[in-house]
Amino acid sequence: MRQESDNPDIYYNSIEYFQKLERSLAANLGLTELSSGIQVIRDKNGWRENEKSIAYSWIVQVSRSFVGWGGVFGIRFNENKFREYANKEEIIQGAYISNNNGIESLYTESSTDTSHEMIRHFNLNLFDANKGIALDGVSYKIRILASNIDTFIHVNNPNSAEWKKWESEIWTMGSRLAKDSNNKDLISLFE
Repeated sequence: MRQESDNPDIYYNSIEYFQKLERSLAANLGLTELSSGIQVIRDKNGWRENEKSIAYSWIVQVSRSFVGWGGVFGIRFNENKFREYANKEEIIQGAYISNNNGIESLYTESSTDTSHEMIRHFNLNLFDANKGIALDGVSYKIRILASNIDTFIHVNNPNSAEWKKWESEIWTMGSRLAKDSNNKDLISLFE
C-alpha cells in the first residue's frame, strides 16, 4: 500500500503506480494483462470468447513539469486463430492521460500495416542518456514486454544523439495521436 505524500511526483514515479497504469490500460483495451503470449479474452460473464497472441507491448509514460502525466503505447498482435475467430496481425497504438487511478482518457488506433513499428526506435544506449544534471523538464518511464524480455527504464531529460532521436519519434507519435483524438489534455501534453 502506498504511503501518502504531499508530493504527487513520488507516487507517479513508483513501480506500484506504473503497475496500476498497466492494469488500467489492459482493462481499457479488453485484455487481461499486457504480457507477451496468449491473452484470453472473456465476455461479461467470464466465458472464454477469444484468444489473442501478443508479440510485444511497450508503454512510455511521460511526466512533464508543470503540464501533467500521460503517455503513448504500442501493442503488436500476432496472427492467430481461435474457434471461429481469425485474428489478424495488427498493431494498436495509443495515447493517454493518467491520474491517481490509472488511465483517465485514452485514444487508440489500430492498423494491420506493421511496417511503421515504433519499436524499431528503441535501440538505446542504456549508459549514455544524459551526463548532466536533470532536475525539471521531461522524464520518461519505459516499459517493454516481449518474449523473454521484461524491462523498466526511467530516464530524465535524455540528451545523447540516439536518445534524442528516440524522443523525437515518441513526440511525433504522441502529437499525431493527440491531434487525431481532439482531446485538449492530450494535445496540451504533447505540444
